Amino acid sequence: MKAIKKKKIKVPRTNLLKMIEDLEMCQVTIYNALAFRSNSMDSIRVREEAMKHYGGVMTYETIFE
Repeated sequence: MKAIKKKKIKVPRTNLLKMIEDLEMCQVTIYNALAFRSNSMDSIRVREEAMKHYGGVMTYETIFE
């Protein structure tokens, strides 16, 4: 069994809904960016905005494979 740490940015639900509206991006794009599933310019922007303006907190989830 192998332990892997995955990064994820957690944002309060109310701020997440506001973020979707303010950034004018679809919900799936925001969720994928915050879970580090994509690494486009938009994803980088979403992560920066989440951390700076929407109360985002970087977390690490341990997953056992």
